[in-house]
Amino acid sequence: MSPSFRTLGAAARADVGGAIAAAAGGAIAFAAVEYVLTQVAYAGAVSLPARLELAALTATLSLFLWLALAVGVSAAALAIRGVTRSRAAGWLAAPPAITAPAIRPGAPRLWAVLVTGLASIAVLQRVAAWAILHFKEPQLTAALIAVIAVGWLAVAVGLARALTAGLAAGARKLVRLGPYNPLGRWRAAGVVVAGLIAAALAITWRLVPQSRSVMPVRLVVSGVVIGLGMGLGVLRRRRHPASAARSRRRALAGAGGALALIVATLVWLGAAVEPKYVAITASPALAKLIDGVRFANDLDHDGFGSLLGEGDCAPLDPRIHPGAVDVPDNGVDENCDGHDFSLRAAQRPAPGGDKQVPAAFQKDWNVLLITVDTLRYDHTTFGGYAAGPRHRDTTPNLADLVKRSVSFTFTNAPSAGTMASIPAILTSKFFHSGIALDEKRPPGMPPILLPENTTLPEIMKRHGYATGVVASHVYWNHWGLDQGVDDYDNSIGKTDDPFRVAADQVTDHALAWVSRQQGKRWFLWAHYIDPHGRYVAHPDVVDYGSSEPDLYDAEIKWTDQELGRLFRELSRLPSYEHTIIVLTSDHGDSMAEHGVPLGTHGTALYRELQHVPMIFYIPGNRPRLVGGAVSNLDIVPTLAQLCGIDVHDLAFEGKSLVPQLFYDGTEDHDRIVFAETNAPTKQRAAISEHWKLIYYFATNLYELYDLARDPWEHSNVATSQPAALATMKQALEAWMDRVMYARDPKFNQAFRQMSDVMLAAPPAPGVTTTGVAFGGLDVLGLDVADGKPVEPGAKLDVHVYFRVRAPSAEPIKFQLEVWPTDAPDPQPTAAPDPTKILRTGLRPTADGAFSAERWKPGDFIRERFPITVPRDWHAARLAVGLGAATAAAQIPPSGPARADAPSVAVLGTLVFSAVTPGSGSGSGSSASRAP
Repeated sequence: MSPSFRTLGAAARADVGGAIAAAAGGAIAFAAVEYVLTQVAYAGAVSLPARLELAALTATLSLFLWLALAVGVSAAALAIRGVTRSRAAGWLAAPPAITAPAIRPGAPRLWAVLVTGLASIAVLQRVAAWAILHFKEPQLTAALIAVIAVGWLAVAVGLARALTAGLAAGARKLVRLGPYNPLGRWRAAGVVVAGLIAAALAITWRLVPQSRSVMPVRLVVSGVVIGLGMGLGVLRRRRHPASAARSRRRALAGAGGALALIVATLVWLGAAVEPKYVAITASPALAKLIDGVRFANDLDHDGFGSLLGEGDCAPLDPRIHPGAVDVPDNGVDENCDGHDFSLRAAQRPAPGGDKQVPAAFQKDWNVLLITVDTLRYDHTTFGGYAAGPRHRDTTPNLADLVKRSVSFTFTNAPSAGTMASIPAILTSKFFHSGIALDEKRPPGMPPILLPENTTLPEIMKRHGYATGVVASHVYWNHWGLDQGVDDYDNSIGKTDDPFRVAADQVTDHALAWVSRQQGKRWFLWAHYIDPHGRYVAHPDVVDYGSSEPDLYDAEIKWTDQELGRLFRELSRLPSYEHTIIVLTSDHGDSMAEHGVPLGTHGTALYRELQHVPMIFYIPGNRPRLVGGAVSNLDIVPTLAQLCGIDVHDLAFEGKSLVPQLFYDGTEDHDRIVFAETNAPTKQRAAISEHWKLIYYFATNLYELYDLARDPWEHSNVATSQPAALATMKQALEAWMDRVMYARDPKFNQAFRQMSDVMLAAPPAPGVTTTGVAFGGLDVLGLDVADGKPVEPGAKLDVHVYFRVRAPSAEPIKFQLEVWPTDAPDPQPTAAPDPTKILRTGLRPTADGAFSAERWKPGDFIRERFPITVPRDWHAARLAVGLGAATAAAQIPPSGPARADAPSVAVLGTLVFSAVTPGSGSGSGSSASRAP
């Protein structure tokens, strides 16, 4: 029963007292539960000192929560009290009563407000998305959204009134349900609302798995805890109404202690990095309270306060804060590091013209390497997307980073897929040629990097760096990329989930790790997976549409949002002024260009799959754009030189970009970089700023593109630009000779695959052949794989063996021909029945991966020819012939050849086991022949 009060003041004091008690109960419950949950959710172990400091920080932030709740609840209670008294005095008109029995007037109104609120959220979200997409000026966009929102408010009020009347009528229809009437009774309505919310969450969790990681589960838990705590606070006050007066002295003492705790935390304890970032990365509620404290003392609105260790040295000047760019030599300390940065000698080359790291940048750098999976350069804001026809600002935070960095405008990935590109970037070696691999992995998983490789974290360990990895994909499980890594974290991508939303978790884990490394030299590699297919919608970020390209852009926008949060929080850490940030991607993605299916990669080497960002942020360095073809294989040698690490014992495919980072006039416009893919067929590419050459092994075809006139590679000019073709082809051939055809069985995957073709010892073929040669290639004989019987209908793998006397000047394609014969030995003058000649396709060795011009004198080579013997062939023997041709003409054989086809050498015969039982198969048969 509600107490009665003699005066309005007494009632107001009681309301405020109740609000304070409720706020106290909510804040105490929140502090206790949040402190435990935060440590459980944190990505890493929390040290004992940090636990104590976290307790102080949680208590202080809970006091701010108490203050906000006390003021808010008091204001609400007083407003309700005032409205109630006004109605009692007749000052305000009461809403029309619902006269039906057993119906609470507020219940239909609750339903109306809920429906109107949901409709308003949906409408305003669509309006905001439309305005953001169609207007680039932020002030105009905000004003337009505000005007539409005000207009919608009038509509919403009318809608709420109409819904209230309609729902009241519905409540009267359901009056027979009594206390179970969901439209007319509070408790029934509450149960139904809770059930609907729970059902919606469960359905969303089940049908939209990408929403799981972004559902505000922790905030909901915090809200429930606060609500329960407030209820307990009110209940305690009602049960002990006189305790407030008796505990005034204790309250004053508690207030004094709370004030001391607040001051100590805001000024000293809150400056401790580890507990602060435990709270920021593991508790959404505490992170929002920290944001609130920052907002309250950020007097110049530059994103930095002076409390909680943020150290804004000019709290009234928005141009000066710890995250600002320190303009060199202007006499102003913009970034609050205690001195004005100088570049007076930074661009002067060392004696002798050797462009080393300038003295001003020879520091104990920290390094943050960020790889964003599947990020096309042309779909970024700074890559021209915002200025293009779609006008999409997909990467505003990365665009801001570019303004403070050296950005390479034509970076080419080493391959078109993650499996090949990521190990290459981490070792500065090409995946198929230069990395030692253990390929005994389940299908769909990448081969393991063997310990013989030297990865970037291992290089950083040489200089005493603490090293960490935050990954987000199942590939990173047991991939071998943990070599040299102190803290290898793939908890985000432990299981395979194509719908995973991970960018927020990667940012949290990265910040948590970095916050624990303050005072050390540290290296962290963080991989953001979200732009990789399958693409999922992020309506809370932006709604570009429902097509695959639209969803891809939304994934990029979402990732950029979380990268922006990462950069902002890093700028508040003490190590920021000594932190280099490098950002790149492993490859792009197809938007259905060049016949490559939409949303796929790895199968071609066109620009949309190869052109990726590469950004180097070095504090204090002059930002600029650098042209010329480069590769993100250059990252490893560049970081080694920047950090002063001795790598003279290592060889890299990339080259250091230190000259381009610091010195003018160092763009290499003539450089040629390379790329590779083996999926589904072998392709290699040579890329310069002006030209791009793609070579297809299986067909021995070249595509040449003039990037100056045709940047998106639509017109093959290989036949019309012979000079450019020759130059690029020479570069590609030299690179393949050095890399792809290096005969290193451990570090060359391509060579290991060639081991089936190139034999380690002279062969002993079942059927020997003498006197047959194609130029400098002697044919030694043939047999059938696995001793398989030669019989009608048999599927055979016929092997032909060569010895190399002299290499070929160009690729050679071979063709096997077989025909039935009853003669003990096919005579060169005999012409077989032309209707009974079976021919294989004319193809290069190993589908072009190891064709004849790559063979060396003394090599023993095995060629494979799969054939299926026709079922209607019934003869004593199977005669075998071989033809060879270059791209220009057939190669005449020496030795016996068919009379009707002089270009086909006769190698011998295989005995039909079905005709001559027990006579052996091709692997044991022989043919005698006159030379």
